[in-house]
Amino acid sequence: MKSLINELHRRSLWQVLGIYLAGSWIALQVVDVVNQNFGLPDWVAPFALILLVIGLPIVLATAFVQEGMKPGSARAEAAAAAPAASAVASEKSTGSVQEAAPAREPGGTQHRLFTWRNAIVGGVLAFAVLGVGTIGYMAMRTAGIGPAATLVARGVFDERAPVILADFESPGTDSLLARAATEALRVDLGQSQVVTIVEPTQVATVLRRMDRPTDIHLGLDLAREVAQREGAQAVIAGEIIPAGQGFVLSARVVTAADGEELVSHRETAAGAEEIIPAIDKLSNRLRERIGESLRTLSSDEPLASVSTHSLEALRKYSEAMYAVEVLGDDERGMALLEESVALDTAFAMAWRKLGTVLQNRGQERSRALEALSNAYKYRDRLTELERYWAMGSYYTFVDHQPEEAITAYRNLLELQPGDSRALNNLGNRYREVRDVPRALEAYQLGIAADSTNSLVASNYALQLYIAGRTEEALQLAEASTARFAGNPSTAQNAALLYAAEGDFASARQFNEVAVDAGASSLYWRAQGDDQLAMLAAVEGRLSAADDHFQRRLATEEETGLPAAPINAAIAHANLEIHMRGNVEAAVVTVERALARHPLSEMDPYDRPYVSLGIFFVDAGQIDRARALRDELESEIDVNRLGAGESIFLDVFRGRLAQAAGREGEALEFYRAADRSWCYACGLREIADLHDAAGRPDSATAYYEQSLEVPAPFRMYGDYSLLGPILERTAQLFDEQGDLEKAAEYYARFVELWANADEELQPRVQAAQAGRRKESTARQRRAMRGSGWVAGNRGNRDRPGGPRMDVLYSVCGALPWKA
Repeated sequence: MKSLINELHRRSLWQVLGIYLAGSWIALQVVDVVNQNFGLPDWVAPFALILLVIGLPIVLATAFVQEGMKPGSARAEAAAAAPAASAVASEKSTGSVQEAAPAREPGGTQHRLFTWRNAIVGGVLAFAVLGVGTIGYMAMRTAGIGPAATLVARGVFDERAPVILADFESPGTDSLLARAATEALRVDLGQSQVVTIVEPTQVATVLRRMDRPTDIHLGLDLAREVAQREGAQAVIAGEIIPAGQGFVLSARVVTAADGEELVSHRETAAGAEEIIPAIDKLSNRLRERIGESLRTLSSDEPLASVSTHSLEALRKYSEAMYAVEVLGDDERGMALLEESVALDTAFAMAWRKLGTVLQNRGQERSRALEALSNAYKYRDRLTELERYWAMGSYYTFVDHQPEEAITAYRNLLELQPGDSRALNNLGNRYREVRDVPRALEAYQLGIAADSTNSLVASNYALQLYIAGRTEEALQLAEASTARFAGNPSTAQNAALLYAAEGDFASARQFNEVAVDAGASSLYWRAQGDDQLAMLAAVEGRLSAADDHFQRRLATEEETGLPAAPINAAIAHANLEIHMRGNVEAAVVTVERALARHPLSEMDPYDRPYVSLGIFFVDAGQIDRARALRDELESEIDVNRLGAGESIFLDVFRGRLAQAAGREGEALEFYRAADRSWCYACGLREIADLHDAAGRPDSATAYYEQSLEVPAPFRMYGDYSLLGPILERTAQLFDEQGDLEKAAEYYARFVELWANADEELQPRVQAAQAGRRKESTARQRRAMRGSGWVAGNRGNRDRPGGPRMDVLYSVCGALPWKA
């Protein structure tokens, strides 16, 4: 052994080994770079490694042999000395010197085999064969020839074609595990640029149209039927079967039309912890056979890196997605998502979904901010598509930068054109920056991409209304409500549009549809009573409004969300101030809610600072309103307020400036509020300011503008302000002597409050007197041929309450969703 070690050291084999290993590392790096930039079959790198391993003993053997033949080595010296020794021996024996026979080279035939030339040529040929084989495989794959051909290359599958993902079958195993496997495969396929997986919400809509329950197991046969109805080309079906301590996972792609199997593959998992990596391999193999770019596959992050390493967290996430997307059970979905992120705190997809659900409900803003911020923080653990989703949500709801959100959604659409959800959110952001043409275009593309997406249809109707295309908007809202029966959001948006048009009877009908659809949800029950209360109040039916507001308050108490009852109390108290003129009763209502739910016990971002502040200004408690503003600005980052709340923060600041006599500052705040989706915000406040300053011409101009601007969400302010504004506008025209315009607004006011409660009838009768006065004046003008009769001026301090303060309430959730 000692002799062998000495021989190895003497022959410099360690240097040869070092050079070979360094060269092998460089070769593997070249293969990896080529794979990352151009994409190679997954067997190229292993084959290259095998060739390098085979070459290692050959190189070492060659070095061992060749080192032995170098001049100066012991063996070479011995070989050179052999002829001389033979000659000397012959001379001694014969007395003469004879020519010695040539000595035999050590190594014999081995020397001719193990040469550096043979080693180098052999290595080059081996890698050349690998290269030719790779090129041939890639050529056949692209041309659609032979076993390497992809479905896209063969023309049996269209790139980006919609595909239905059936639920995994799970004979003899955990059904929740099968659901988790289905969701994991959906996530991994979501990285694909050649496959478009139809969203569960879209599948649920189709099932409802088929009169099938949305929670039914989506097996292969049912998935094929859904695919045929929606024009999807294929179905991907999977199965997970226990095998000892492990599992066998399989998946196949079948045609929707006849069920022909196009591709199938299977993987094994040694245990539950290996299921996620196995699904990753399974998905990659399917995507490769369908026609995914090998470069894309090689650059994709592993499934565990873009979702979660925890199978239990994935189970919770898949259950939550099922509850939210299929069953519409947000409460259960949010609870499951909370459990999921507790198991894996860096589970970015679960954080993003939790934040989106919370934000869409308009509740618990602190939780929504935390969830969306965590999704953004861990965005590197998302697929590229999900990463842009997280960025879009973050810049929309957390760090309010609508232009950045637009960029994120446009980048997302470059990766996955025709994603109706992204087009919907892009349209919402264009609406926010008031780019009406682009908003309309985004919604149109969203409907064209997925006609079953109820959100994009509803938002398109709202945008049509903003664009002044009223009839189209109402028709689409009606059609969407009928098509998406059972969706309370769609019916509620239709109710808002009809209310904005002053058709309160139709608005009430649609809102009752929304109430029925959301009867099982505390959130939608509260929203329904809130809307019905507003529709009663706007017509002066205050007793009915009181009842609905009381029911909303009771429901909000059930939710356990402390800010919700306060907002419900403020909405009710606005009637006392603006319609009954009973400030003391209004304050009592709000104080009672604050006593049950102190602000100090809430997260600062959940405290309803803005709506409370505006209320206390209306109630004349200016010092208290200022204290709320100061606390708001010290406790929270105002840049993280929602789009709606930031608008009304400007209104709040303007009202405080106006109360302090700083008219110019107040006007600046009111003008700043006229932005985003709120096309009436600020206008009423400016009108009120001019009215208080004794400028009736300016006041009536702004009142009229605020009444005519197409604002689909105006009911959130109109419920307590529309009647008083019509009444005050008529009085201002009356005071100016414009009896014709006065009569127009008196008539609108009388029509609105025709069925008002008895306590409001004196004001209705006064308005009717104003109409008669204009009629008498018209008769006199006709008799005289010219001239005006001014008549009696309206009483500014009319019965029924003081001059109306014109302010929006910020209660209620905005009706569009992300």
